[in-house]
Amino acid sequence: MSATQIKVWVPPKLWPLLKPKRYKGAYGGRGGAKSHFFAEQLVLKCFAKTTRAVGIREIQKSLRDSVHQLICDKIQSLGLGQYFDVGREEIKSHNGSLIIFRGMQSYNAETIKSLEGYDIAWVEEAQTLSQHSLDLLRPTLRKAGSELWFSWNPRYRTDPVDVFFRKADPNDPDIVSVCVNWRDNPWFPDVLRKDMLRDKAADPELAEHIWEGGYQIGQGAILARLIDRAERDGRIGDHVEYDHSGPPVEISADIGFSDTSTWWFWQRRIGGWVVLDHDKDSGLDASEWIARLDSRLAERGWPLGKIWLPHDGARGTFVAGRNTPEMVFARHYGWKRVGIVPKTSKAARVNAAREVTPRVWFNSRCEKGLEGLRAWQYEWNEETRSFSREPLHDWASHDGDGFSYGCQVMQTLPVPETPPPPETAKGAETMTIQSLIKQVGQRRDTRI
Repeated sequence: MSATQIKVWVPPKLWPLLKPKRYKGAYGGRGGAKSHFFAEQLVLKCFAKTTRAVGIREIQKSLRDSVHQLICDKIQSLGLGQYFDVGREEIKSHNGSLIIFRGMQSYNAETIKSLEGYDIAWVEEAQTLSQHSLDLLRPTLRKAGSELWFSWNPRYRTDPVDVFFRKADPNDPDIVSVCVNWRDNPWFPDVLRKDMLRDKAADPELAEHIWEGGYQIGQGAILARLIDRAERDGRIGDHVEYDHSGPPVEISADIGFSDTSTWWFWQRRIGGWVVLDHDKDSGLDASEWIARLDSRLAERGWPLGKIWLPHDGARGTFVAGRNTPEMVFARHYGWKRVGIVPKTSKAARVNAAREVTPRVWFNSRCEKGLEGLRAWQYEWNEETRSFSREPLHDWASHDGDGFSYGCQVMQTLPVPETPPPPETAKGAETMTIQSLIKQVGQRRDTRI
């Protein structure tokens, strides 16, 4: 019997993973056949030629935590039981292939060298893989033609495996990843379909993570669900741009010198707002930020309406000398172009952000700021074992504060007036229905 005589069916969504690549990733929700695909491919490769492979998890206390049983099931379903010897710790084939199972936390810089000659490392539940483990594993498999496979259900955007694959250069010839969910699996069983429908009815947002591969949202999250909804609704992307017929740009900020400053660039639209850009850095004073903001506005060709500083902008140590941030910005832009957001409670700012966000569109340039808004969360109180009503002060809170200040301001600014309908000039031919529809469509597009 030869490998060419074995016929297997692979969901079309997974076809890109059949080609030789150094790094292969399959991510998505439950029922997408990610693990079944990799297990089947591993068995076929070990049957076709001598292959050494390791099945990896971040933590593996016993074989029950590994893909050992899944691989055994695939050996039997492919009718290859007579060609493999299944042991308690490893699986061998009659042609010398070997499959072992390990937890990355059992390795260090010295012991992981035992994997140098392996052909394949398959990391299951890769969302739990630490950056340290990823950094150990990648350079270890150095054999020519060796491959690293990763399968996972996305958890957080900051998980190392997510950062590695989703932020990789799309033109990198050594990396391929696919998102595969239940709808991509032609053999999705009815028992799982019933579970999925039940979960979606009970908790749609949790089901988005479990079944659709959406990121997990913590209980203390402030805006994560609203930002994810904006992404699902198509309100995040390169199509969100500045409307030159609309109002000028407003900038909201959370400022600090030794701490981090963050800036959000807004434009009011009929029925909502757009956020065109985001900037963030630490260690810069007011004069340095003025030069940076001027450069950004000039590069984009955006006129400035007003810069809105937080309520402590009228005091503080954001500038050298005795001048306040408000005075420094006002001297450069003029007093009419600098405003101070009135002091309110943090709860009021959070409520403003929750009210405004469902009507906000974001340009893709705001990606890092959106990561902050997704991670913005309430502080956990260990004594009461509950979340407080105060946002946690961490790296994400700067993005949340700057954005929520902007939300408070946007609620108070007037809505742009609806532009008058186009008029036909005297003596000109009557406008055709087709051209009118085209113009209306163009106006609608520019208000997104």
